[in-house]
Amino acid sequence: MSLAGEDYSLKYLDFVDLTYKPKESDLICTFLVEPQGINLKEAAGGVAAESSVGTWTELTTEKPYVKRLAAHVYSIDGSIVKIAYSIELFESANMPNILSSVAGNVFGLKALKNLRLLDIEFPKQLLASFKGPAFGIAGIRKLLKIPKRPLVGTIIKPKLGLETKDHAKVAYEAWLGGCDIVKDDENLSSQKFNPFETRLT
Repeated sequence: MSLAGEDYSLKYLDFVDLTYKPKESDLICTFLVEPQGINLKEAAGGVAAESSVGTWTELTTEKPYVKRLAAHVYSIDGSIVKIAYSIELFESANMPNILSSVAGNVFGLKALKNLRLLDIEFPKQLLASFKGPAFGIAGIRKLLKIPKRPLVGTIIKPKLGLETKDHAKVAYEAWLGGCDIVKDDENLSSQKFNPFETRLT
């Protein structure tokens, strides 16, 4: 068993270069890789391929210049694999793009028994594209007038489905009960049953 077929799994070795030295501009991912049916080197190459410019089948549409964007497996230590990705693969200030690239459909590779993304090291140039928090810890403490004690927060449950007035009531009761911060669940944005601006008001 291979990632895509016996012959094609060997192409994943093209993504393994243990002599590669990551550039300062590379994004580095550390994975735990456990293959099934192929060797670790092929599996590591498969992860690099599928999360960059490779694919599971032969292509007639690939151009020679695409290869310069290939990810590089540059370290294999037991089951721990380090992969360097060109910064050009990612849109600035777009975390969903980055995460779906390095931690997206790669987890569906059938020839992997286990795959875990352990760490991401962002190059300075990519990090600088994110504005970061507007206030930071000190700013939040200043806004809340709580200089020292731990901040107490909660998330409204159910995470989805409450209409705005009921959501606001649960938040109000949480604040009355001593919470400093009430957070929306990440699945709640601005759905029709609970629009963001109305909820904020």
